[in-house]
Amino acid sequence: MLEKFIDKKIRICYYISNGKLVTKVACQILVEREEGIMEAKNKNILIGGLLAIVLVMAVGYAAFATQLNINGTANITSTWHVGFDTEQTTTYTPTAGLSGATTPTGSISFSDDQHATLTANFQQPGDKIVFTLTIKNTGTLNANLGTPVLNMTDGTEDGLTATSTSGNIKFTVTNPTPTALDAETGTATMTVTAEFVNKELSSSTTESATVDITVQATQA
Repeated sequence: MLEKFIDKKIRICYYISNGKLVTKVACQILVEREEGIMEAKNKNILIGGLLAIVLVMAVGYAAFATQLNINGTANITSTWHVGFDTEQTTTYTPTAGLSGATTPTGSISFSDDQHATLTANFQQPGDKIVFTLTIKNTGTLNANLGTPVLNMTDGTEDGLTATSTSGNIKFTVTNPTPTALDAETGTATMTVTAEFVNKELSSSTTESATVDITVQATQA
């Protein structure tokens, strides 16, 4: 086997031994060493090529990601704002329940443009005040109005009505019209009627009740 190996590799063995005669074993060692050097060189070339490919791919991805960041900019300029017209603090009409009797009084105030507080002051059955509230859309988005929410500290609420604890004064709210408000210019009207509903009681003193109303709206 050793003679056959040397016969096949004789030219390589002769080359690497500088033409000197070497033993069979020495020749085998020289051949194996030369082949190991060649194999290592081939591996180095392969690894270098793979590293070059990875580097090119990394540079290409970085350039692509940078381009995405530049083109991904967006600006949002829309605004949302629907609320009561807080300048309308005297838009109500009082009516006395009895001819020649004292005219009832009322007031409108706003903690902000989302909440209106209405107060009615009555003295006899039949007294009534009709309040008128205006809702404005000053945002840049169209809006739809929903059913307002009532809150009465000294009384009970039932949908769009609220009654004082004494049962003498009742507030009734009508849904705002129209319900669709255009952006920036849309307006709607809401009416609230306050009444002295106890037909049998007259008082020499004033009886008052207050209700809070919150506007409701959603984007159209």
